[in-house]
Amino acid sequence: MEASPAQAIVAQPLSRRYWYLIILALSGFVTSFGAHIVATNLPSYATTVGVGAFMIGLLIGVYDFAELFAKPFAGFVADRRGMKLTLLVGLVIFIAGSLLFLVISPRLLLLVRFIQGLGAAALSTVSITLVAKYFSEGRGKAFGIYNAVKGAGYVTAPALGGFLAHGYGFSMIFIVSAAVGIFALLLSLFLPGERAKGEELEDDDDDITLKGFFLIFKEP
Repeated sequence: MEASPAQAIVAQPLSRRYWYLIILALSGFVTSFGAHIVATNLPSYATTVGVGAFMIGLLIGVYDFAELFAKPFAGFVADRRGMKLTLLVGLVIFIAGSLLFLVISPRLLLLVRFIQGLGAAALSTVSITLVAKYFSEGRGKAFGIYNAVKGAGYVTAPALGGFLAHGYGFSMIFIVSAAVGIFALLLSLFLPGERAKGEELEDDDDDITLKGFFLIFKEP
């Protein structure tokens, strides 16, 4: 019997699977970096645009709200369209959201943060799921590496964001965020592909008729 895509990946050399792990961890890094490089530098944005503490609170919360709202949908799409495709789409959405700030009014930052959060939802959902899939053994170590790289985003983003906002302007934060996303996107292209969900089923599954479907409910 032909091995499934997941089985084929697990059978690959450990060094190659760790390469995949680093790529997935960088995708996780995008989410943490993108969240904190903006959130910790919102006071400078507030001074420039002239908004108060309430708006700053909204700008911090909308990113996480978008993630919370979109994660179940991202998982639903990933199950049906493939993990890799969902990951790539999430990266593209995050990059597009970051670059959007450069072409719209700064007062629409709330929209930018919401779009970034939608992309981050797909990234965080799929990347950690693929780590679990690729490492049926040694999963604890793999999760540790993943979270260490992702956690680096929480540490480096505030300082780097402050440096960029002070030296080059608040917009530079989004240019760097987009650049990090593009780097992760290019690396993610090297992740192994997946067959569509329906292609993993045997051919005779396609022969189920409507009558046969209702007969299922008559069986104990």
